[in-house]
Amino acid sequence: MIYRAGETIIFVAYYTANGKAKTGLDDVTGTIYKIGTPGSILAPSAIEQGDGFYYKEFTPTEDGIYVCIFKTADSTVDQKHIAGIAFRGVAGVNHINEDISSRLASTDYTPPPTTSDIDNRLTTSHGAGSWQAYAVNALLLTIADDELTALVDNQSKKPISVFRGDSLDLDITVLDADNEPIDLTGATAKFTARTHENSIDYVLEKNLDIYDPTNGKMKLVLNSTETVIDVKSYPADIEITFPNGKVKTVWKSTLEIKWDVGR
Repeated sequence: MIYRAGETIIFVAYYTANGKAKTGLDDVTGTIYKIGTPGSILAPSAIEQGDGFYYKEFTPTEDGIYVCIFKTADSTVDQKHIAGIAFRGVAGVNHINEDISSRLASTDYTPPPTTSDIDNRLTTSHGAGSWQAYAVNALLLTIADDELTALVDNQSKKPISVFRGDSLDLDITVLDADNEPIDLTGATAKFTARTHENSIDYVLEKNLDIYDPTNGKMKLVLNSTETVIDVKSYPADIEITFPNGKVKTVWKSTLEIKWDVGR
């Protein structure tokens, strides 16, 4: 076991004579050695604890492995030289009286964010008020070469949700990798929801209205009759067909039809 500099070690030995505790030994020494270093460090007198036990306290000035050999010249004991058993403070609570700040790294340390820091960051990314509140105001679609990412309320691949029999009017903005609007002039867009992802048949298919093509803006409008389908989650996507014939799936998640208790 490696002991640290400044950490007090207590070595203990038990002396017997004819198998019984030997008390009153006044010449017991505790010779201490550091493993890997020739010779002993010191051989101070040991202290009698009682009932055959003798001990020696030692505080090293260097980290290392230390052992202690107790020695006596008394000829009545069963064994004159005994290897000491080491004890060290209370396991795991050395320096418990030190300030916690003194145990922190002195360099490259970043304090954890405060409650106010967390609240400010959530307000910046999600807006004021409860950041858990759900309100679909816009669907942002980010296009980057061959990988497209959909953001609903700044969350990737968030489902589109509507109560059964309700209408839906959802604005969608298509952005490139630099968060600049994609020019959708001459393009068409289609929303499709299927019972299963690998199903050929669809339960809902609707063309989107590209109402501001130069700014990449389009709208998904579902009327109340179109959402009268089974209450469940349907795999869904949005595809854009550009004038050059290139087709891009710009959003892929689910359409969640929720049960309306009032109907």
